[in-house]
Amino acid sequence: MMKQYMKSEFYRIFHKSSTYVFIGVSSLLLLSSNVVLAVVKHMDKSFPYATTRYSIGNLYSSFAAIYLLCIMIASMIFGNEYGNHTMKNSISYGISRGTLYFGKLMAEIVYAVIAFVIISGIHIGSACLLLENSGQVNINLFLKTAALFFPLLIFAICASNCFIFLLDNIGSAIAAITGLLVALPLISNLLGMWFEFFRKLSQILPWNLINNTQIDFNKMDIILQWHEKTGYYYWLAGIIQSVLVILAGYLIFSKKEIK
Repeated sequence: MMKQYMKSEFYRIFHKSSTYVFIGVSSLLLLSSNVVLAVVKHMDKSFPYATTRYSIGNLYSSFAAIYLLCIMIASMIFGNEYGNHTMKNSISYGISRGTLYFGKLMAEIVYAVIAFVIISGIHIGSACLLLENSGQVNINLFLKTAALFFPLLIFAICASNCFIFLLDNIGSAIAAITGLLVALPLISNLLGMWFEFFRKLSQILPWNLINNTQIDFNKMDIILQWHEKTGYYYWLAGIIQSVLVILAGYLIFSKKEIK
């Protein structure tokens, strides 16, 4: 059943215009930024920012924005299942709730990875073609940063999938997702100034992990939040929190009344 459902899900995704519009618009925005840098450099030879170091640096410094875009991807792939009553119809046709929940999640992750590779590839490729090449080290640093944050981005998709399944209204779901992904870390940061529990909690929340990780542009390396520890802790934090939100979402959805 899962295999058949996934086939139908991918067919629907890649025959829907919005999936291509998202990739196209995102790629065009990043491509245009490189074109602007190249044009300014052509007009002013002393312009110092028309380099792959600056362009790609903007990309690996923008993972907080990519983290938030995971909400859009999940909601786009989920579609208006409740509004169109297709969720109820799918269950009445004999598709299990587990197939629906985990099938959608896998489809969202696969599409997100494909979109990320295409969009970042176009940006890096156009930067190398249009701008002064600052060396392979910039691409290597981007790949290293992407690998470090990968499980944190997966968590954002898992959390988004959870609330979209649990709440019938997409607006309410997005508000709840934003609360978990952004508001909770910010509140934990504030409470952490007085309470040790919240201080420790704030250190492992994905939004804080991404925003508190810095780039040493002199050494062209990542400064981890935990200086004495390795990037494995980022993966551990992302995987554990992803598993928790997946299980919580599925257990509640399995008991939810579908209208």
